[in-house]
Amino acid sequence: MTQTLGYTRALLSTDDAAEDAQALRNQGATRVFIDALEERPASRPELDACLGALQPGDVLLVTTAARLSHSVEHFVLTVTQLRRAGVSLRCLSEPALSTTSTAASPGDVLEALEGLRSRLAGLRTRRGLDAAAATGRRPGRPRVMTDDKVAIARELRGQRRSFVQIGRALGVSEAAVRRALNSPSDATATEAT
Repeated sequence: MTQTLGYTRALLSTDDAAEDAQALRNQGATRVFIDALEERPASRPELDACLGALQPGDVLLVTTAARLSHSVEHFVLTVTQLRRAGVSLRCLSEPALSTTSTAASPGDVLEALEGLRSRLAGLRTRRGLDAAAATGRRPGRPRVMTDDKVAIARELRGQRRSFVQIGRALGVSEAAVRRALNSPSDATATEAT
């Protein structure tokens, strides 16, 4: 007897995996394997257990290919292994990537794979930004107007110096001085003094 097994993994939080698992159950998955948010993409014990539990004729159900694989190459390798084992793949959000009875055109498959590549890149970027924020780092270019420079600029502005003069003295642009002195946090600090 064929069975439908579901697989998902946490992409950004454990909450998103729980919601995804419920969607798989609603679509007929008799059992759902869930991997936690991983540090290393290659370490997914629940995926290994899921793949080991599948028998010929079974269906692996995922909501999106991005939950199944950490790269397009891994996705293609996994689909190849599933086909060799006689197991079908059903992707709910990318039907073109499913290996069930409905055949998709090669153009649809390539478009879906490019969409997968884009989503995975976005997830890696999001994780990197979250990791940087967790360690107190801010993404992007460093500020040219440090707190010390802003304090000096305020003092020079209090002496009625122009933005151009202040910028030259600090080695920054006039625009950087204007932005720093006209920022909402600076306005609050100025009002308090």
